[in-house]
Amino acid sequence: MTNLENRLDRASSGEYRLNPDEQKLYLNTFRERIFLAITFDDAKTPQVKTAFERILSHFDMAEQPIFVKICGDLPDDLTGYYLKLATDHHFEGQILTEAASDQYGLVIHTDHAINHDKIELTDVFPDLILDETPAPPPQKKGFFAKLFG
Repeated sequence: MTNLENRLDRASSGEYRLNPDEQKLYLNTFRERIFLAITFDDAKTPQVKTAFERILSHFDMAEQPIFVKICGDLPDDLTGYYLKLATDHHFEGQILTEAASDQYGLVIHTDHAINHDKIELTDVFPDLILDETPAPPPQKKGFFAKLFG
């Protein structure tokens, strides 16, 4: 068969990627290649944005090459920020514009299997505090509470 015939056969039979659901979930890579996966919601937090330099520094000495995949559904200011920091660390950064994962916003991975058991942000960086819920404002007392309180 020629190249054209092979291509037509694959296109007519539908999806031809290996584990397409897994690749979609992990921003076009496989689970076995991932160092760190940051959820979409966590990637939007100021805590992750502030700590991202430190997060990337953690992987400076890891097995090369290192890729940083960024979900294109994140706000533009964040995608640009994360991409710039990735390239500053000489990692290959990529913003995905196709239909992306609704679970992960950032994935740091390599091009071969490393099979880390723990890839979630809270497992890899347990000291990073994400739940900084501000204390509720003090309750204002109503008219009757002031009189009878």
